[in-house]
Amino acid sequence: MLDTFETLERPGTCETPEIVPTGLALPTRTLEPGQVLYEADRDASSLYVVNFGVLKAVVPTSLGRQRIADLYGSGDVLGLSALDGGRHAESVVAVHDACLTPIDPRQAMNDRGLRDYVVRSLVRQLRRSREMLDEAEMPVGARVTRAFLRLARQFGQRSDDAEGGVKLPLALTHEDLADLTGSSRVTITRILGELRNEGALEGTRGVYVANLEGLERATDHYVMQVL
Repeated sequence: MLDTFETLERPGTCETPEIVPTGLALPTRTLEPGQVLYEADRDASSLYVVNFGVLKAVVPTSLGRQRIADLYGSGDVLGLSALDGGRHAESVVAVHDACLTPIDPRQAMNDRGLRDYVVRSLVRQLRRSREMLDEAEMPVGARVTRAFLRLARQFGQRSDDAEGGVKLPLALTHEDLADLTGSSRVTITRILGELRNEGALEGTRGVYVANLEGLERATDHYVMQVL
């Protein structure tokens, strides 16, 4: 079960988070859905702390498609390639209205509290990447259910409308979910229908309500189908 539930609602102002010392913070940036924070293969010169909002990391595949490598929310640190002066490995695009605080990477590494914060964010991202890598060999249905479970941990809110449900107010299209799980839009539509029929998922784009126990059972079901 979830320990914490983060809100995706936009605060009234775009303010620098407390973890960033006033002297190190650069002017905040705001993005509307669809706006690009940075593009792959461009020089990485700044770190970004996500104050609020949701953003997606997009990378190309060998087949010429786009794949969503990760989703970022409040507290995540982006632009980590700036730590070694390299180039961005991914393009980052806003999914919801977002506010970010840019930070000079060298100054960040010289501040102990901020340095530790960046490292913790990196560890969380590596953990999510490892989970997605482990899921790559699973049947597509299990990849979808595991993706919803991961999103529930990261962005979930308690739902008053469904007993035991977790609300996911994410404006993810079926195409986004396909790019996130390495499947097709048609397959995603079919699997979402199956999950709704089983009571593991309610709602649609914008606000999904996930039943965590139902998603766990569905994961086992999809895995057992191929054994």
